[in-house]
Amino acid sequence: LRGMGRDHNSILAVSPDRGLAQFRHEALVGAGFHVYSVYSESSARFEISFGRCGVLLLCHTLKKDSRDDLAAYFHKWCPNPCVVSILAHHSDTYPSQTSICVVHSEDPGALVQALRNQMAA
Repeated sequence: LRGMGRDHNSILAVSPDRGLAQFRHEALVGAGFHVYSVYSESSARFEISFGRCGVLLLCHTLKKDSRDDLAAYFHKWCPNPCVVSILAHHSDTYPSQTSICVVHSEDPGALVQALRNQMAA
């Protein structure tokens, strides 16, 4: 499955905060994306190792080391990787492999638009 390629409409969303995960999951599914939500780094690694290689969406509530490790792992396993990091605030840190940063908001509109723009590119 390693060479599965990028499913341009598939998002692997990783967030230890189940409330935020559910909120984003519903917003993104409502916008037409296929979303796989997981709550831990180990679950995300499992999905990636089996070819879940569309977009990796990293929540700001993940620890910095987990975000960095997952982004590096995603880049290792996935062709044409796209990592989207949600930031707690504009000056928040994010993994070097990040393609797009979006600041966390109660309104998922900016996230949806950023993902649409990236997937259309």
